[in-house]
Amino acid sequence: MSSIQEFPSRGSDVMILITRVNLHPLCVLVEFWGKFSQERTADYQSLAKDIQSPGKIFQENEGNPGDQCLAQMDGTWYRSRIVSRNGSKYTVFLTDMGMTYNTTTRNLAWGRKEHFILPPEVEFCVLANVLPVSMQNRWSPMALEFLKTLTGKSLKAYVQDVMVLHRMFLLHIPCISKQMYEMGFARNLSADRFQEFVLMSLKSNSETEVSTDTKQSSMGACERLHKQEMFMYPELQARTVEAVIVTEVTSPQRIFCQLKVFSQELKKLSEQLTQCCDGRMTTCIVGPEMIGYPCAARGADGKWYRSVLQQVFPSNKVVEVLNVDFGTKQIVQVENVRPLSADLFRMPVVTYMCSLHGIEDRGVGWTNAQIDYLKTLLLYKTVIAKFEYQSISEGVYYVTLYGEESVNINNLFGSKQSCLLECEKSLQDYAIQSTLYGRQHSAQPDRHQMKGGGKERDGKESTKALPVEDLSLNSSHVAAVHHVSNPSEFWIQTVSYIESPNDFWCQLVHSAGHLKMLMHDMQAHYSGSVFEPLVGTACVARHPDNKMWYRALVIHKHETPHVDVLFIDYGQTETISLFDLRSICKEFLTLPGQAFRCSLLNPVDPTSAINDWNEEAIARFHTFVENAASNFVILKCTIYAVMYNKQKIVFNVVDLETPFESICTSMVNLVKSVPPKKASWSSFSLDTYYYSTHNVKTGTEEEVTVTHVNNVNHFYCQLERNVEVIEDLKMKVNSLCGQLETIKLPSIFGTLCFAKYTDGQWYRGQIKATKPSILVHFVDYGDTIEVNKSDLLPVPREANYIMSVPVQALVCALSDVPNNVCSEVNNWFETNATECKFQALVVAREPDGKLLVELYQRNIQVNAKIKKMFRIEIISVLKSQQVKNEAKIRNAPLELYKPPHQRQSCVKEPSNAQDGSEESRAQVKSKNKNVPKETQQFSNPQLSNLAPQTNTDKLPNLADLPSKTITPGLVADVYISHCNSPLSFFVQFVSEEDEIFSIVEKLNDPLLGQKTDITDVQSGNLVQAEFTDDSSWYRAVVREMHAKGMVLVEFVDFGNTAIIPLSKIGRLHERFLQLPIYSTHCMLSNAAPLRKEEFLNGEVVSAFKTAVGSNGEKQLTCRFVRQSRSVWEVSLEEEGMEVVCKVPVKSLTDDSGNANDKCEQVKEELDQKLLQNPCCLYFSHQDLQEGQQLDVYITAPNDDQTFWCQAADSKELDKITLSLSEFDKVEDPRHIDTTTFPLGSPCIALFSKDQHWYRAEVIDKDGDELSVLFVDYGNQSKVKAADVKEITPVLMESPTQAFLCELEGFDSSNGSWDYSAAEELSALTTDKLLQLTITRVIREAQKIRCFVQIECEGQVINEVMKCWWKSCMTEPDPVALITKVDSSITYYLGSAF
Repeated sequence: MSSIQEFPSRGSDVMILITRVNLHPLCVLVEFWGKFSQERTADYQSLAKDIQSPGKIFQENEGNPGDQCLAQMDGTWYRSRIVSRNGSKYTVFLTDMGMTYNTTTRNLAWGRKEHFILPPEVEFCVLANVLPVSMQNRWSPMALEFLKTLTGKSLKAYVQDVMVLHRMFLLHIPCISKQMYEMGFARNLSADRFQEFVLMSLKSNSETEVSTDTKQSSMGACERLHKQEMFMYPELQARTVEAVIVTEVTSPQRIFCQLKVFSQELKKLSEQLTQCCDGRMTTCIVGPEMIGYPCAARGADGKWYRSVLQQVFPSNKVVEVLNVDFGTKQIVQVENVRPLSADLFRMPVVTYMCSLHGIEDRGVGWTNAQIDYLKTLLLYKTVIAKFEYQSISEGVYYVTLYGEESVNINNLFGSKQSCLLECEKSLQDYAIQSTLYGRQHSAQPDRHQMKGGGKERDGKESTKALPVEDLSLNSSHVAAVHHVSNPSEFWIQTVSYIESPNDFWCQLVHSAGHLKMLMHDMQAHYSGSVFEPLVGTACVARHPDNKMWYRALVIHKHETPHVDVLFIDYGQTETISLFDLRSICKEFLTLPGQAFRCSLLNPVDPTSAINDWNEEAIARFHTFVENAASNFVILKCTIYAVMYNKQKIVFNVVDLETPFESICTSMVNLVKSVPPKKASWSSFSLDTYYYSTHNVKTGTEEEVTVTHVNNVNHFYCQLERNVEVIEDLKMKVNSLCGQLETIKLPSIFGTLCFAKYTDGQWYRGQIKATKPSILVHFVDYGDTIEVNKSDLLPVPREANYIMSVPVQALVCALSDVPNNVCSEVNNWFETNATECKFQALVVAREPDGKLLVELYQRNIQVNAKIKKMFRIEIISVLKSQQVKNEAKIRNAPLELYKPPHQRQSCVKEPSNAQDGSEESRAQVKSKNKNVPKETQQFSNPQLSNLAPQTNTDKLPNLADLPSKTITPGLVADVYISHCNSPLSFFVQFVSEEDEIFSIVEKLNDPLLGQKTDITDVQSGNLVQAEFTDDSSWYRAVVREMHAKGMVLVEFVDFGNTAIIPLSKIGRLHERFLQLPIYSTHCMLSNAAPLRKEEFLNGEVVSAFKTAVGSNGEKQLTCRFVRQSRSVWEVSLEEEGMEVVCKVPVKSLTDDSGNANDKCEQVKEELDQKLLQNPCCLYFSHQDLQEGQQLDVYITAPNDDQTFWCQAADSKELDKITLSLSEFDKVEDPRHIDTTTFPLGSPCIALFSKDQHWYRAEVIDKDGDELSVLFVDYGNQSKVKAADVKEITPVLMESPTQAFLCELEGFDSSNGSWDYSAAEELSALTTDKLLQLTITRVIREAQKIRCFVQIECEGQVINEVMKCWWKSCMTEPDPVALITKVDSSITYYLGSAF
């Protein structure tokens, strides 16, 4: 019998109830806790009841590690033992549950002695005779998922051994072991060999520790790393809240958090490590077979760390280790590695790899600037972490972090970097609730609802109006095909309408806020509206149940006054009265349709298009969706294919997942028990091939062949285990193509094709571009090449097998290798990796499905070899400032929809955004008058432009406007509409507020304010001009003519100026010439004697603007004193107090005499200096020629669809960066004098975001604030004069490293970009190496602009972007606009949202 009383002995058969499994990939033994006997259940129930009346509650500093006590968890007391203590925080082990628990003093109490007589209710057990199959002895994610299912099961077991000393049972459970062997993630050991392995893991300290004498006598002896022990990783319960220290930040998805409660224990552990390792002068033997072994390693700081061996470089005698208590990686000499003694494993690892909850990279990865910013928020700081849940497959905990004053760091980072995954729960207020929750799970839908694939009806059917075009790839074949490279993953908020698992609608989470605002505005706009005839196909319809207004499409007209409509933002169809329809306003057309149609992936046969699901499966699907919706759980949607039926209605074949469940996986058993009946395949066609993850999980190893390389961060691999599938597919494709070549085929076909490669063989392909040449992407290999039309064949719809085989090429990237490596690195990798076999360790999976891998070939780790060969670590340090300074001061993402208060209803005063001055956004006050909704202007100017007309009549001038009568002594209430300084500002009369509203309304009324294009314009002409910030029209006068068709205009009713293209001005209708100018140019009377604006420094100007309310927010009393030319001297009062301008005395005089004389003297000196050295006026530019080809990155996009590029391998930039790094060492750098520093002057400016100095050019001045252009990167910034210094001659030698570009083929005089064009261009090119060809170079006034053609990853960007270019001759199609479901759904079939 076992010496553990009342429990089974060795060799006995028992039943055990598994209560908890210890899940961790690095825990080699399968450890679990279970109950052996139910005979004493009554005793434990009695004990559980008894301890609910505990003894004395703990006081401060009471209790020590090892003490038995009672701990309260969720209101219930449990027997426990103290593991550690830090102040009032404790970690205890719940003896009857087999788990650790973190708690505080107030939740601990002493128990009575009799409470601890009964042995633990659960016992610690190990599953016998199974170990991981991987070389690293770690469990795969699939194995962990399987082990997770064991909890709660009662199983028959054989007691193979009882380890009395450790109170551990080795249990052989045949039904589990057999499954693990058959599923391929466990290897079978004999009982003797497994016993030997366990005994080695449990060796006592005496066998591994040596005395001091022995140490001294064995100096110089060799030691080997061993794997007798493994680190223990305590599992954290979901929603645990802990104070943590952030020890490492690699990305928002890889943050290491160390539990602060164990700080003292870790400090003691560090001292113990130092004492144990420093005195051992031994040579440690390590080899590649020891990867994954625990060890002690001394870092660069001289300290010893508990570590795990990651890589071995025998020739260099160095290894890479992961410091498990800090999450950091280091390269250390072999001589600084030691085996760990057993006692150093007792302390569990309390540093967890975490991912920020609710943060996503939107499929474009993380930039260095974003990661650096995150590091400033977190690294080495103590924060509060809420561990939301653990993702076993990813090996991370999703956390929400809180900083000082409970600031939510996730939200702070997400908002700042525009990567927050929002869940607008209040949007549910607008949801059509009756569709999802009110209906029964019946096979018979409501008779008014349109059936799944679009039921054919008698009479005319408006199928062309269905919202399918932008869900398919038809409208953007070139772009869409390129991104069909792996499964798309994006986030949806609710599934919005369900017909069946074959036909349901989803909404994207990231647009929820826009949809909520649009719904709110539509309810207000259409409230009380009346029916008007001639409602178009795109309309607004009132739902018969909740009486709310929704965007809709008319899809069928009845003989009675009823129509069938599709609610395009939710997916439901309904029959409604014709009188419940309204014409849709253009302002409600910009947001794309928010619902997209889906069909659930068949988990048993993914190739089936539509399935006859049984009732149990349908009920399970509804329950899954309803539970997610009721708990506000965000679902992840993965698209595996896109298909369409005969009516061209598009369905996305998808799987839906919560963090804990995949609905397809959950329904496997249901499908197996009652196989679904397949619908006719011929009724559906695939618009993409099927995609699959091929069951590749993070942390697993795969043997792969690299088939094609774009660069180290984008290459394609095939799995060696799929080689037979690939060969069989190749054989079948060539056999079929041989038959197709003998028959006559249609000349036009879709994006899927068979294409002949350079080897003369046929392969599956997808057409990416048709103009100027045909580009085909070979989906199973990754190549994209130009193909002759004669080498293309259509894919027959009957080729079911060929269509259904998943795409075989997986997109990969080398982990820990920077994105911006030089071309030599990519060329070397392409030459040496293509068509070669490797062992690939999957480190992570990016949201777009790309696999981050470490490649091995025998003992060579390719990632490390590349970094060493090309000295990437050193290069990355030199480039770090460049990367940060890409400063990529990116423009904020384009808004799809804006609430009314941000649109023209507030009549924003236009400001000069071009010259960089402070934006003056005075608003015509609406407190006395509401602007009619019909005049609200939307942000997209194309919706309000009518067909252009020409008029050769002479344009009016400013003098043609009637004058306003103002006499000295006049007192009036005014607003300040625009303010430059106390010597120059503009006022509007409060009494004229309604007239100002009226003129702005009429100018922006499509019927009254129709724009007429003009081409012959001169300075002084009076026109109407569009202000860029709000896309609205105002009266303006042309002040200056600039190059490239640009003009400087002054908005005469407000006073501010802006530089705009000639295409943004039009002829002013005669009716607007009958009204006077509504702004009056003024100067403050008590500042008028100065007469020199340069004497008013920034503080004075800023104080004055604040005092008068420069944006029109204050009502002032104005007294007109006298008129000097066109400017009135005035005095201002606010509530009886006069507004004065106080100018510091030092601004007026100094030791050298009168300020005017001083200013003239400085000016003369400057002029003389420039005459002596004219070249110091400007930076020189690169010698760029037409036809020149360069590898570049886009460093800064502009609003006007121009962008700045920088050569990828610029040695000059390294030289500049090095010179700038020495700039801070200059003892007395000279600051500039803003009063004498002309625009266009070169300088050195401090970039506030990274506090580094960069070469710059002054482009605008406003007091002591300057706007500068960073000439080597292209981004602009406002800086204080104190942060601008004179440039040195050395830094003037190199030409500017950034050059301004514009895509060739897009003439702004003949069209304009779609509102989403900038976003699409950014998505195509951000952080990607581009091949640029210069087609034209325009040089004007020391400035250059290059018209270019760009290629990226095999596609011509100019061709792709044609989809977002619109001719100004074309009136927008409301149906096309309202049915334009967000292109990210199909365009980014490889991206996460």
